[in-house]
Amino acid sequence: TQAYGEEWSKFTPQAILEWKQSDALFLYATVAKGFKGGGFEDTAATAAAAAVPYDPETVTNYELGFKANLLDRRIRLNATVFKMDYKNLQVVQTNAACLCNITQNAAEAKIEGVELEFEFAVTSALRLSLAGSYVDPKYENFIETAINPSTGQRLVSSGNRLQRTPKEQFSAGVDFTTSLGKWEDALNFNASYSWQSDLFWNTDNIARQDAYGLLDMRIALAPEDANWEVALYGKNVSDKLYRVNAIAFFGEEVSQFGAPRTYGMDLSWKF
Repeated sequence: TQAYGEEWSKFTPQAILEWKQSDALFLYATVAKGFKGGGFEDTAATAAAAAVPYDPETVTNYELGFKANLLDRRIRLNATVFKMDYKNLQVVQTNAACLCNITQNAAEAKIEGVELEFEFAVTSALRLSLAGSYVDPKYENFIETAINPSTGQRLVSSGNRLQRTPKEQFSAGVDFTTSLGKWEDALNFNASYSWQSDLFWNTDNIARQDAYGLLDMRIALAPEDANWEVALYGKNVSDKLYRVNAIAFFGEEVSQFGAPRTYGMDLSWKF
């Protein structure tokens, strides 16, 4: 039995500046401190390692953005520019030597980026949506506990991209409602597409997941005065092969794949 314990605390202030010109335009700026307490390994390799905590992480977040409603609120446009400066970022990885998860601290890391959202009610029946983001996530100072076998020294991940973080993401959607016979606004069609660029599974930036996109579709019949709905749906309609997790060790990779093309039917009844 190994006794262990630690206590952490942090003052995390936040400052927000807002300006509302009208119902059509809202501007804001934010500076905030964040804190995540340290901890101990759940599956430490040795009793001594179980008693050694990893450090808490802190972040300073800078954000500037606006929200706009145009064309009599038929168009909604949101945009945000942000920067996040991390100290002692907690990084969880699977260690090949003990086949256990180990949490380390990256001394410094940053994420800079921009996010955009656009919604357009073309008519009362047709709505379009677009969203996208670009981020530059980077370990600025990270000397790992793992040993680089080619040099015999500790692995240097400074300058590498944050693990499991794509630089670009994009999504688009269309929602259309129409009448069917005497049933007004009873038939709804929805399609959504999401795409993300490549990412690295680990801090060494070797094992990679290539960019991929997923298409989902749904058509539903629900008369306004009825208490039932029937819908057909398809997920990952293009049957894209992609991974949602990968663990690299001993020169191999163990991967978990996302669901393949899936079709189905939903029946619902309100009572």
